[in-house]
Amino acid sequence: MVTTNEPGAAQLVKVLPAQAESWGYDSLWVTDHVVGVRAMDGVYSDYWLEALTALTWMAATTSRVRLGTGVLVVPHRNPVLAAKMITTIDVLSNGRVDLGVGTGWSKIEYRALGAENLFEARGRATDEALDVMKSCWGGGEVAHDGEFFSFRHVVLEPVPHQRPHPPLWIGGHSGPALRRAARIADVWHPHDLAPSELTTIGNKLDDLAERAVPRSVRLHVTEDDMPAITDLVDSYLDIGCVRVVLEFRSQPCDVVARLSERAAELLELDQPTPCEVIHS
Repeated sequence: MVTTNEPGAAQLVKVLPAQAESWGYDSLWVTDHVVGVRAMDGVYSDYWLEALTALTWMAATTSRVRLGTGVLVVPHRNPVLAAKMITTIDVLSNGRVDLGVGTGWSKIEYRALGAENLFEARGRATDEALDVMKSCWGGGEVAHDGEFFSFRHVVLEPVPHQRPHPPLWIGGHSGPALRRAARIADVWHPHDLAPSELTTIGNKLDDLAERAVPRSVRLHVTEDDMPAITDLVDSYLDIGCVRVVLEFRSQPCDVVARLSERAAELLELDQPTPCEVIHS
């Protein structure tokens, strides 16, 4: 993942995406928070670049890599506006967006964004917002009358480059998250699950969905993980993960850049390989 929440991240977002593409990464991802809160101390800093704006810059400075959110907190944004922003990135990037989505967890952040009324019902609000976004991505005249969102007499054009819409990567492994993934996921996108745990929960998801839902994983990695990074990635590819996202969370930007390059070397990403590894 491309760090957007450490001092110096602006320069990193300007430079690292093109470098990572040249190193052989298949995709680049950003995390979505808007404000710092005390509950994030020790995990994230208070410095945040807005996720979709950062992806737009990354789209402009790359040509091949996929561009993903890991994950977009859906209720933080009005779904019509969010659908338009995502469509814009997808059109400008010629169809390279992968939309990871989740519900978020910080009531303080919800309040700061004027969405506190959605917090307790954030699961239902997320589901309804995604339905709204999918309607918007269909194009033409759109109307909606639901529990949380209501509008009519609007027309949505253009539509996303990818049809019917950018792939939906559903984060989380709680009961509601799995039910959401069973219903609409193009890819299930949990984080930091061991291979055995991911297999067990993934099989449960397949039963819920009555279909095989493609699986991925997002992994927090540090300098200590570098000597065994190939074995780590292979352990997830061996159980059928279609993507492995390396997240260099809560580390200085110079360390993120160095580890990104080192991981690419160790994984031999510049050589033909069946694996698809995503950089975050």
